[in-house]
Order: sequence, then C-alpha cells, then structure tokens
Amino acid sequence: MRIIADENMPNVEEWFAPVASSIVRKPGRSLTADDLSQADALLVRSVTQVNQALLENTLIRFVGSATIGTDHIDLAYLNSKSIQFHHAPGCNAQSVCDWLLSVFARLYLDRQLDWQHKTIGIVGVGNVGGKVAERLQRLGCKLLLCDPIRYQKGSLPEHVELQELLQQSDIVCLHTPHTTKGDHATHHLFNQQQLNLLRPGCWIINAGRGPVIEGPALAQKIDSGELNAVLDVWPQEPVVTEQQLQQVALASPHVAGYSLEGKFEGTRMLAKAFYQWLGETFVSEQVSVPKAGVVNALQHQHADIDTWISRLVLAVYDPAEDTQALKQALNQGVVSAQAFDALRKNYPTRREIASVVIEQAPAELAQRLRPFGFSV
Repeated sequence: MRIIADENMPNVEEWFAPVASSIVRKPGRSLTADDLSQADALLVRSVTQVNQALLENTLIRFVGSATIGTDHIDLAYLNSKSIQFHHAPGCNAQSVCDWLLSVFARLYLDRQLDWQHKTIGIVGVGNVGGKVAERLQRLGCKLLLCDPIRYQKGSLPEHVELQELLQQSDIVCLHTPHTTKGDHATHHLFNQQQLNLLRPGCWIINAGRGPVIEGPALAQKIDSGELNAVLDVWPQEPVVTEQQLQQVALASPHVAGYSLEGKFEGTRMLAKAFYQWLGETFVSEQVSVPKAGVVNALQHQHADIDTWISRLVLAVYDPAEDTQALKQALNQGVVSAQAFDALRKNYPTRREIASVVIEQAPAELAQRLRPFGFSV
C-alpha cells in the first residue's frame, strides 16, 4: 500500500510502515491530485479539503483524517466512490480541556476572572464539549449546555436553548463543528443578533471552528467594550489580522488540540482502522508516548491557593506564549497563511495535565489539583 500523509502528522512511519510499501509526506494545505496519482491511501488533518477535485482520477481507496471534525471531508463523494473513510473522534478532547483550563488560569492571574464561580455555557456538547463539561463539573462549575442535535436524540436532557444560555452565561465556550446545511447549521451562528444577547463583560472562547462566529460582529462587540474574547480558531483562518490579535485577550493558531497525547491518539486511531480495513492484526502497544516530566509544587507556591493552582496549570502550558508567538509572526498587519501554518508545524511539544506528576503538594492543594486531572 502506498500512503500519502500530512507532513505534520506524528508517528505515521512507526504505525503504518509494517503494512505500507511507501510513505510520502506532503504539506496538507497545498496537496494536489498530482501528489496522489500513485497512492492508495491518504492521511490528512483539518487543513486539507478532501473532495472530488482532489481525488478524481486517483487510485485512493482509503482516507483517514486525524481529526474530530469532518467538515473538510466531502463524505458524499467518498461514499459515491466506495472510498473507505475513518477519522478520530475524541482523539484530542482532553487536550482541548487542558487548553481551556490554561486559558482560565491565565485569565485568573491577569484579568482576575474568578471562573470557578461563574456560569459557564458550553455550545456543542459532543466529543470535545462533552469532555469539557465533565471536567468543569468535577471542578464544581455551574454549567449551561446547548446541543440541539444531542437533545433531539435524547442524550442531553439538561439541554437549554441557545438564547437562554447566552443571556445567563458569564463565559461561553464554543465546541461546535462548522456546518452550512441543515436545521442546526453553525455557520455564523454567532452573528450580531446572537452576540447582542450576551451579558456586558461576558467572555466568549472559541476552540471549535472559526466561521461559527461572524468576524465583523465579534469585532464590533469587543470594540464597544461589551465583550471579551479568546480565540484558537479564526473567522478567515489561516489568515489572522493585527486588529484581531489586538482585540482578543489570548490567541493561539488552532492548536487547542495539539497535545502530544492528542496527536498520538489521532494517528493511532487511524492506524487501527487501516489495519482492520486490510484484515491485518493491529498491536496498539507497538508505539508508546514518552513519559512526561515532574513539577514541584513548592516552586510555584503562593499564599492564595487559586493562584498556586493557576501557576501549576500554566507550568504545563501557558497560552500567553502562543499569543506572543502569533504577534511575533505579524508582517505588514497580518499573520499570513504560511506563517500560521509554520507556527503549527513547528509547535513545541505540549503535554496533557494527566501526564504530569505534581510532587510535594500539601494535602489541601493535592485535593484541589486532582479534579483538574493532575497526578498528585
């Protein structure tokens, strides 16, 4: 089997080499049909639009996407051509949870946002939003959950309507896919009308898909002083403007799910599906994630226990560093698509909270740290 794989997907050779005659790496955003002319299988991430234009007149029989979402995949076309498709639902859900907790930690220190005592609305309670809700519930947060599709299926009885959530939340977290069709399309779901429902001073945090928010409407609300924002995804992604970076409190280049563990799991899930498709035996243990480091609690000590906890969360990952990296990538008022992709390609290794051991934590601190996911 001849495989074309996104150049930024980790562990492809380790997982796929036993069943592949060749593995060729390509930049995902600029992939063309010519690149696939001699390939049997294609492994992508969210930056590659997989559709008829890419796959027509190729020999591709298997497409795997190391992503939770599938909005970049023309599933109808793949089905019409009997092309096997698999993705990786939930692979980086814990990574996004950790990213959000790090955002909260930074906002607690810098903006005195007492997030654990605020009402937090979660829009989109699927693979990622569901894990976020579970983590925040363990931390004792008051939550409002909105997911009409899950509600219609009977799997989210606590669902509240979007209007109610927007009017009652102090913080709104978006974890929806980007869809343009159907009764619950999310394209520009957060337009001026919806954003006007938010409480003055509300925080909106988007780690789902950029086009879910209407960019000019968001900019107007921020400029008016009525709304605060943290963005990991962007309205015109991969292009980000200087104005956008100045408006948001924290910014990152679509990397909320970019933990080492999340990337590893995405590739592992595709490899398992590929082996099963070939009728081969898959051995999950053939590749493993290296152990993470240890953090000494006393090195981050503070008299205020919430500040102490925030410092420990930020010792694992600090979103302020991503914000600075994006600002440094500005050139003539914009972060170009090439610069945005370079930040993602060269992204430093980030570990998940659950992989990190906290040493020398006093009993009260240890008790508070465990719901965050730390090993204490």
